[in-house]
Amino acid sequence: MSARTQTLNSVTNAVRLLKEFGRGDTQLGVSQLSRRIGVSKSTAHRLVATLVAEGLLEKVEDTGLFRLTNTMRSLGASAETAQKLHQASTAALDQLRATTNATIHIAILDGSDVIYVERREGPGAMQVFRKVGSRNSVHATSTGKVLLAHLPSPDREAIVDQLRLVRKTAFTITSKSRLLQELEVIKRQGYAENRYESEVGMCSVAAAIRDRDGRVVAAVSIAATIPSRDASLGPMTRQVLDTATRISRALGWQR
Repeated sequence: MSARTQTLNSVTNAVRLLKEFGRGDTQLGVSQLSRRIGVSKSTAHRLVATLVAEGLLEKVEDTGLFRLTNTMRSLGASAETAQKLHQASTAALDQLRATTNATIHIAILDGSDVIYVERREGPGAMQVFRKVGSRNSVHATSTGKVLLAHLPSPDREAIVDQLRLVRKTAFTITSKSRLLQELEVIKRQGYAENRYESEVGMCSVAAAIRDRDGRVVAAVSIAATIPSRDASLGPMTRQVLDTATRISRALGWQR
């Protein structure tokens, strides 16, 4: 057997092993896992040891068994959230795309970054940011700021404290105290603005998307070329607030 085949077999077995934790048992031992995926106990032990080292499994001291780590559960939750967002947002985003020349994004928070999970471009829309799955800085994007603003205060302050406020333009917020002040305003008014903060000439407005329990799970934004940084963003704001409400209701939220 070639080294490549052995490597692929190891990956396959690792995936099969992880899947066993989604079949009703939250904690499993090496012997159980070896029987379930049909490998020797020594092979199962090596797989478990590797997954523990990579932070995907952890040993429960009280039972001596293994379980998925918070990192692994978070990955699953993020994937589930993205799928639900896709289903709930498609109609609202398509309608908005038909009525605007702007670029539309949906983003979720991942540590100190936002990850874009949906994107639409209207006719003549500007090419801003990057493709679905790419990351951007929370402090220089309207989606990032609105997602930070709706975190519990201790979590928000902890993230801001760890941020490197990289200056992208002359208008980027690089003061942590100023950022925290703006986040308070954003939480009260219900939307966030980005005026030339990530790219000169581009403005965006974002609003929060809520799930059925009222938790903020994502943000939707509209970005467009605006000739003046001081121009009114009222029409964009109304559009993004309406779209955020439509998507939230599709997720089961009732205001």
